[in-house]
Amino acid sequence: MTHLVHLTNARLATGDRLVSGDLWCDPEAGVFVPPPNPASPASAIDLQNRIVAPGFLDLQINGAYGFDFSEDPAGEHAGISYTERYGDVRRKLIATGTTSFLPTMTSQLPDRYHQNLPFLGPSNSRDPYDGTESLGAHCEGPFFAHNRMGVHLPHAIHASGSTSEPKRVFETYGASNLVDSDLLSVEKEPGSIPSHVRMITIAPERPGGLETIRQLSQKGIIMSIGHMAANYQQARAGIDAGATMITHLYNQMNGHHHREPGPLGMLGGASDVDSQNEAKNLKQSGNSDAINRPYFGIIADGNHVHPASVRLAYLTHPEGLVLVTDALLLLGGEDGTIDWLTRRLTKKGISVKLEGTDIIAGSCVTLLQCLNNFRRWTGVSIPVALQAVTSRPATVLGLAHIKGTLQPGADADFVVLREESVPGQSTSDLAVDQVWKFGVKVFDESAT
Repeated sequence: MTHLVHLTNARLATGDRLVSGDLWCDPEAGVFVPPPNPASPASAIDLQNRIVAPGFLDLQINGAYGFDFSEDPAGEHAGISYTERYGDVRRKLIATGTTSFLPTMTSQLPDRYHQNLPFLGPSNSRDPYDGTESLGAHCEGPFFAHNRMGVHLPHAIHASGSTSEPKRVFETYGASNLVDSDLLSVEKEPGSIPSHVRMITIAPERPGGLETIRQLSQKGIIMSIGHMAANYQQARAGIDAGATMITHLYNQMNGHHHREPGPLGMLGGASDVDSQNEAKNLKQSGNSDAINRPYFGIIADGNHVHPASVRLAYLTHPEGLVLVTDALLLLGGEDGTIDWLTRRLTKKGISVKLEGTDIIAGSCVTLLQCLNNFRRWTGVSIPVALQAVTSRPATVLGLAHIKGTLQPGADADFVVLREESVPGQSTSDLAVDQVWKFGVKVFDESAT
């Protein structure tokens, strides 16, 4: 007979509320289950009114704890292989509350994608002790606007040429990393990942970009627009072609102007008054979101985006905001300067910049830190804030029935959180007490 886990005296993050109640999970199946009737053998755990939330999902993280997902897999560090270091990062990262992620590769030459992506694809393991689960890789680059590359490798972006035709994209990433060969002619629903890559960031205004978005989104790959020089209409065209997200809103894209709103203008959901077809669609659907209100990632580290800008984006389209870290290998590291691929990075507090410059290279914060910042800057409730790291990213991936929820049948990935008062701060901060993966406790702060 299956021995269940019964969590009692908890506040469950359900929708926009914290609901006092109990939670049941089956550690053998790794899923949440309904309350058993009649009662089944169970280990009862009193959570003493602490918060239980679904495990966090990070859709954009480039590395952590001294390891970069884009580094040469043939290289070794102190005799430790790429696979071993990747596993070590996942086991450390899960203690921060991030139970699933999209390991993200930055702009690279084709050979590096061909080598690394097979390591970074879906974990396809239900071993809770493997750490944070990969739901598939996120390829951020190299099909960017040449004047919006940020700190991505210039030679990789220039090598991608000026076009983003589907053929070039397949060659760059490797067709087998995008779609299994027997599925090349089959359309797939979002969430039914065909191979190693789940998400791609692309500049929609590049020649061929819209057709690539159209084709790959039909294969089940989540397409996001970013690192772009697109104006409002070009960004809109990317969403209309099948992209559903904007990568790190505000960063490496055109800003807002009242006569040329740029990508930010899409958050308002306004239809194109010059397009009779879209106006007709808007009237028939009764919902502007059906046309052009994409999800958008926000790096709420206190460095990439001003708190007022985070608040503005959230108030404009609250159902679209997804918190991401965009963390680099310096997450979990000490202040100082280190080698990073072909460059050097300097970390000072939450700031990570190219050595000797004021150019922001990425972040070194956890998703929990972003969550606490977001609450502080917007004043939203705890359950509403949690949606930006749980149910909403799961919905982006087409996995809302499996991840980011406490509903029966979903994977039993969850975090137990406590509230901590902060002097001079009106909102409390959240801290991780426990992390559970597939119904098994894999981190307990009291045991560290």
